[in-house]
Amino acid sequence: MTDGPQVRGPELQLRDVEVELEGRRVLGPLDLTVRAGVPLVLTGPSGSGKTLLCLVLAGAMTPTRGRITLDGRSMVGGYDVPVGLILQNHGLVDGLTAEENVALPMQSRGVPAAEIARHCADALASVGLADEATRPVERLSGGERQRVGVARATAGNPVVLVADEPTAELDPDNRARVLALLSDVGVVYRLVVVASDDPEVAAAFPRVIELAEGRIT
Repeated sequence: MTDGPQVRGPELQLRDVEVELEGRRVLGPLDLTVRAGVPLVLTGPSGSGKTLLCLVLAGAMTPTRGRITLDGRSMVGGYDVPVGLILQNHGLVDGLTAEENVALPMQSRGVPAAEIARHCADALASVGLADEATRPVERLSGGERQRVGVARATAGNPVVLVADEPTAELDPDNRARVLALLSDVGVVYRLVVVASDDPEVAAAFPRVIELAEGRIT
């Protein structure tokens, strides 16, 4: 964990948020506030809506109705700050190396090449993959691919970081490494939300919210 006083950071608010799929409400209505410096864990059984809520929180899915604000600014339709998203299925691009995958979101934001190179090196080192930077991701193990996904999401200091089952497929040592990284990223000024069914993951963070059938219980 990072030492020292917490810095006032952003606040993300969801109000009356609902998601409908094929005419059926599958998420919400939800009211939720996420504060910088207080990493949040979403728990709940399979099908409870954790992944959908992660996508909404990351700006990757637009809710059917409701308001999403970041420090009072509407974020429905897209964020105006860097966002990192860790997906259950990695979401990596085969044919690209580990460092090329990590670089993609930063390239889309127009980050200068020199900064991208530095952020890629730092992010891959933080998950223990510095020596695998130039290896195509399809040649990596499932756990290594998961760690590349974590590196991609955390690289470049995103303001909002959302992680859906980030410790899946990881051995105990790398699981502990990723949990420590996410805890450290979230302790000062970033907005961090982690979805997990694992009680040990929930125990590593200061705030836990349980979902059931698309609602906060």
